[in-house]
Amino acid sequence: MTKRKTPSHPPTPSNESSRLAALLKLELLDTPAEAMFDNITALAAQICQTPIALISLIDTERQWFKSRQGLDAHETPRELAFCAHAINGESLFEVENAQLDPRFRDNPLVTGAPDIRFYAGMPLADDEGHNLGTLCVIDRQPRQLNAQQKAALGLLAQQAIHLFELRLQTRRQREQAALHKAILSSVGTAVLVTDMEGVIRQASPGVRPLLGYEADALSGQSLQLILPDEDRQLRHDAVSPSANGSHGQTSLHELSAQHRKGQRIPVLFSLTPIAMDGSAQLGYLCILNDLSYREEALQRLQHIAGQLPGVVYQFQLHPDGRSCFPYASEGLQDVYGLQPEEVREDASIVFARIHPDDLPAVTSSIQASGENLSVWHQEYRFLHPTKGPIWLEGRAMPQQRADDSILWHGFITDITQRKHLEQMKNEFVSTVSHELRTPLTSIAGSLGLINGEALGPVPDAMREMLLIAQSNTQRLRQLIDDLLDMDKLLAGKMSFIPQRLELDSFLAECASNHQGFARQHEVQLSYIGGPAVQVMADPLRLQQVLSNLLSNALKFSPAGGQVLLSGQSLDGQIRVSVMDQGPGISAEFADRLFEKFAQADASDRRQKGGTGLGLAISKELMERMGGAIGFSSRPEGGTVFWIELPAPLKDETQ
Repeated sequence: MTKRKTPSHPPTPSNESSRLAALLKLELLDTPAEAMFDNITALAAQICQTPIALISLIDTERQWFKSRQGLDAHETPRELAFCAHAINGESLFEVENAQLDPRFRDNPLVTGAPDIRFYAGMPLADDEGHNLGTLCVIDRQPRQLNAQQKAALGLLAQQAIHLFELRLQTRRQREQAALHKAILSSVGTAVLVTDMEGVIRQASPGVRPLLGYEADALSGQSLQLILPDEDRQLRHDAVSPSANGSHGQTSLHELSAQHRKGQRIPVLFSLTPIAMDGSAQLGYLCILNDLSYREEALQRLQHIAGQLPGVVYQFQLHPDGRSCFPYASEGLQDVYGLQPEEVREDASIVFARIHPDDLPAVTSSIQASGENLSVWHQEYRFLHPTKGPIWLEGRAMPQQRADDSILWHGFITDITQRKHLEQMKNEFVSTVSHELRTPLTSIAGSLGLINGEALGPVPDAMREMLLIAQSNTQRLRQLIDDLLDMDKLLAGKMSFIPQRLELDSFLAECASNHQGFARQHEVQLSYIGGPAVQVMADPLRLQQVLSNLLSNALKFSPAGGQVLLSGQSLDGQIRVSVMDQGPGISAEFADRLFEKFAQADASDRRQKGGTGLGLAISKELMERMGGAIGFSSRPEGGTVFWIELPAPLKDETQ
């Protein structure tokens, strides 16, 4: 018995992976029969006078027939396919007699049904040179195509490729059309599609809530129906060259659309020309966004702002230094003596009326707020055109914009009356303090002499009462001294005489001077050293600040506790710290700690004495000497108060 030979396996194209990818991209495999391809195979069979004609696509393991004439099979294995040989060439692959060809004589398609004898296949090549399959004709008799038949088969193969691509484009267009229809039907915004003459061809359901029209009712209507006398100019702008010389740009306009019932609706109107690449313009895409909510929000804001004292505003600072007030409530007239429209584009007129002595502080605070995006807060004088000089207080929160400008949102109020009341209060306190100081000094001196037994022994029955009187007199005298110091500071009458101070010896002396007070409160006071540098400061005022911090630390530390005084160099500053083991500073009191008369316990039952002015005076003194004061809480309990002075220059320490 003779062994059956295996048919010759067709070679694999060198670009097989990209060829298969191109085939899959066409989305043809395993799709139903289509008349346009069946017409191709029918013509091929008729022209070539063959009983079988196929459009065959070569997949990974098979050849699959997109169209077939005279054959029942839908596909065959790739290793048996004549077409798998044909795709390795660029021209017609022709087998005149398969029984005489060693590549095919043992092929089951030759030895059995469909009994192939003749085969002619034209490769179906796409634009990138991938042979996706063939247009082939088959006969059961040996034969040969003439020149006209070969040429016709080549033309039909080209037409099949064109139909492949056209079919894919049509499919994509249908998908896009379906997507666009779904978007148009679901979008809540009013969307219109018009032709070049402004006739509405499609409308989204969003036109009904905005304009009162059903979408179908607008089809065939002119855009002028909803944009009377404006659509022609809008369409002209849309097709005119833009500032950079390009055409077909989207144009945005704020205008009024007309509702079906006649009322006007404020809208943001977007107009975009519709055109395919390289072809003439087809029409326009129009989008109308309702701006009524903005008008309503603006009216609500104006009503609210009208009930507030002062002005609610937005202030914008551009990178080039230009500034303006994009929004300001009507209170601007009362605060600045200006109408909002006068500063909407340019705020220079406002800065021109700020008191010259306060202008540097205002501009520098705005710059610092913009750089750090921190809250801006400032009190300043303003030269009002009708009221004369007034005091204003402003507060605003900055916001970084996409164009690198800074936009502040805030308010400004007239605090002239408050400033006058403060001045009257300060003058009253100053007057009373001066009037009380002389008799109080006399009383304190007299009590001191009596308790010192300069006038003879003090009876035991009176001793305790006299000591209490002397103690309270000293507290009252300290209060008056603090009030007078604060009055001098506010009036700018306190003198400062800066000197070179050896920091280490100065701090050691401060610690030594407070040892008696520390023993009185049963607290250990330690000085742990400081940097060997000189600082420029008024020794009397610096001593006053440190005395206040040490006294507070010793008063509020528990018996048996410890207070540490230290100094260090820190980031170009000389820092002096006072660390205690007291109860700490409550979060609700921290913001008011350095305010005048601020005390955590303001009741008559508070156990620790004090005027509530010490820290406020210390803050003023440090700032007048070019330094700073602050505090931090310790996790293990207690507080660290610190003061900072600028580190000396090298030649300043010589």
